[in-house]
Amino acid sequence: MLKSIYIKSIIALSLFILILSCSKDSDPDPVHEEEVITLVTLEVTKVGSSETKKYNFEVEGHDHGEEDHEEEDHDDHDDHDGEHLEIELEANSSYNVSMMIYNDTDPDNIEDITPEIIEEVNEHQIFYAITDELSGFSISSASNDPKDSEGYPLFQKTTWTTTGETSGDVVGYLFHEPTSKTGSTRNDFGGAVDFEIEFEVHVEE
Repeated sequence: MLKSIYIKSIIALSLFILILSCSKDSDPDPVHEEEVITLVTLEVTKVGSSETKKYNFEVEGHDHGEEDHEEEDHDDHDDHDGEHLEIELEANSSYNVSMMIYNDTDPDNIEDITPEIIEEVNEHQIFYAITDELSGFSISSASNDPKDSEGYPLFQKTTWTTTGETSGDVVGYLFHEPTSKTGSTRNDFGGAVDFEIEFEVHVEE
């Protein structure tokens, strides 16, 4: 009789451990949903003017840390490369510039990714690399630019300032999980590149 009670207790305990184990396994791990970015728009407004010019860049998506797939997928996206645009500005002027980020995979349902990037500002950083020949031109964080928990600006809203006539290339990046949020070159930031756009700035009198 005692042996039967002992065996039943062992079976009940085993079933309890099994149920508890299955319950833990069924809890899904939190998954970070990757942003799908296909279009970047720069909205450029001269200070003192109400006219806004929009410059659109088609970009291809990047998998965070999926370097092995990047090479395989490259040929599939050759028709979706970023455009090289020319942005014309006036000398001795200031411009308010907003970078807007979209997923336009479905043209009938274009998704604005910008709020998501701002919400996850701690994990993102925008950087504009200005070539040396573009003298007298600067990009700074605007007063209404989103900032992360440590006070670093995202550079989603910026002020562009010009002086004399000049021209040169600018490359814009969005970094995911950068190792640094300050620097003067792409390598200073580390992290993964969510997108890269290139354009030419022309400043004329």
